[in-house]
Amino acid sequence: MVRNRRGLALLDVIVGSAMLAVGLAVVISMSSRSLVRQVNAEQQITASWLADETLAMILIVGPDEYEKTYPDRGRFDPPFESFYFEIEIEDESLYMPVKAVATVSWDAVGGSHSIHMETMIARRHGDLVARIPAEPVNREERYWDAIDARAAR
Repeated sequence: MVRNRRGLALLDVIVGSAMLAVGLAVVISMSSRSLVRQVNAEQQITASWLADETLAMILIVGPDEYEKTYPDRGRFDPPFESFYFEIEIEDESLYMPVKAVATVSWDAVGGSHSIHMETMIARRHGDLVARIPAEPVNREERYWDAIDARAAR
């Protein structure tokens, strides 16, 4: 009877070890997938930021001047040299907004990825006019007035 128990204990150890091995394999697999997805998410955020910055630069410089001064495709400067950009500026007429499209691409696990972002930019006609309010705006006073109005309800 003692021999049967020793065999059963050995079988318990083997089954327990197999279950532990399967459990550890699942945990390691999930953690490696999680790390890959985290890296991909960081790259997507960086690409979105770069596309947004590129479109903001077109807005600041102006679409006409941007086309003359900056390249329409290429690689970003370090530390973002793993990202590529392509800019398309679609101009229908002098009196219609310009459609600016920025595509940022990068190589990642599982192949090449890209983000496509677009906006419409209105041209400024005439002399540049300083855009200041007719009367000064006191934002802090407006804020506290709104809070007082909510509290009075």
